Amino acid sequence: MFSSQNEKLDRISNDVEDGFELKQDKESEIEYIKELNTDLNAILSSIYDEILVVNAKGELLRYSEKIIEDFWQVDLKELIGKNIMDLVDKGYFTPSVSRLVMEKQKKVSVVQETSTGRKILAVGNPIFNENNELERIVIASRDITETSRLKNELEEIREKSELYKKELQHFKMKDQLSKKLIYSSPKMEKVMNQVKKIADFSSTVLLNGESGVGKEVIAEAIHQFGRRAEKPFLKLNCGAIPENLLESELFGYVKGSFTGADKNGKEGYFKQANGGILFLDEIGEMPMHLQVKLLRVLQEQEVIPIGSTTPIKIDVQIIAATNKNLEKLVEEGTFREDLFYRLNVIPIKIPPLRERTEDISPLAFHFLQRLNEKYDRHYHLTPDAINMLECYSWPGNVRELQNIIERLVVSADQPAIDAEFVSQFLAYGYERKKMKPMVTRVMPLQDAIESVEEQLIVMAMNQYKTTTKAAKALGISQSSVSRKYQKIVSEKLI
Repeated sequence: MFSSQNEKLDRISNDVEDGFELKQDKESEIEYIKELNTDLNAILSSIYDEILVVNAKGELLRYSEKIIEDFWQVDLKELIGKNIMDLVDKGYFTPSVSRLVMEKQKKVSVVQETSTGRKILAVGNPIFNENNELERIVIASRDITETSRLKNELEEIREKSELYKKELQHFKMKDQLSKKLIYSSPKMEKVMNQVKKIADFSSTVLLNGESGVGKEVIAEAIHQFGRRAEKPFLKLNCGAIPENLLESELFGYVKGSFTGADKNGKEGYFKQANGGILFLDEIGEMPMHLQVKLLRVLQEQEVIPIGSTTPIKIDVQIIAATNKNLEKLVEEGTFREDLFYRLNVIPIKIPPLRERTEDISPLAFHFLQRLNEKYDRHYHLTPDAINMLECYSWPGNVRELQNIIERLVVSADQPAIDAEFVSQFLAYGYERKKMKPMVTRVMPLQDAIESVEEQLIVMAMNQYKTTTKAAKALGISQSSVSRKYQKIVSEKLI
């Protein structure tokens, strides 16, 4: 009997102990949950984003302390237990993140726009239960109105910067071109007026002029002044490339076209210049079989690479140049008549330097200035040196003038480069019968005669040193030279 009572007491004691331990476990679990909840609230309060938790129906369960102002337009406390998707239907904002998560059953990121014009970046994360059913949706939202505005402003600034960069590059190229376009003669003024007039058109241009007159510079001017200025400008000298290579350079080729060809093929000049201008110098040197292919390009605006049968459409303006008489070549049968007429749409004749003596002086000073800057020198041309340069026939035109000025700078011992020094470099091919005295302003005829006479006597004395040799060169008596020279010297001393 006592034994059974003791057993009952033991069981009761064990039950009490188990109940006490269970109570302690529950209290510990509650305390842990409280601490966890405290930590969670602390984390939520420190997060920059607004956090919402909604159920699978879209009903708001809880939210963080961080609330985006002017977004909800209502107190969130009033929305607890209510479906927040209804706010979209009322026009508060769009679209609904909850609805998108429910439809796609995956994480969704959207930019919401409110009726007040604010932009909100919202990210919805789905939470699934053990049966892979949607149970909760956690929505993190951030106001990006200011960020979006700054981004748009930055994009506008970038676009403007890119535009200004292109314009600056264009101005730089124009400035570089203007440094090459040195002229003051009416003939070159007429040429440049024509260049500016045709630059906005895509017509084929044929530049004709002697070697060294500046045909390439004129072609560059057409490019820079025209609507193709931002597009490529390529140049190819038809006389400088071997005939067997010229075709592949112009038209390109596909891989495996011929032995030694690049395995990847090659784009020709026509395709590379697409949208821009291709300058073909010395067009008169182009072989007849290539003239046929060039004619097709001009007529059809398409090219067929070597080894291919597929034409490629192109948009290229052709500027051709020659120092030959193409009409004469047509008569001789070395240049196709139909190609000549295709090229000769806008003919521009560039006059030789001897026909525009007004350009000699500014060109000479321009070349001299560039060399002075390059070599840190201070050379200058005396008036009699300029006069001698203007009297020279310049068979090599502007290119010859540039070479002569460089030769003068390299060879000069004194900063002042005079006529006597210049004459040493113009001896070959220098035709005295073509020398013409230059008068820079209108004056009485007698004054002009005396001025020219004085210049000739001084020039002759500087060159020949003695009155006898000077008189022989001038074709007058020695006594006349002696008398006149003494008068000139005495007047300068006074």
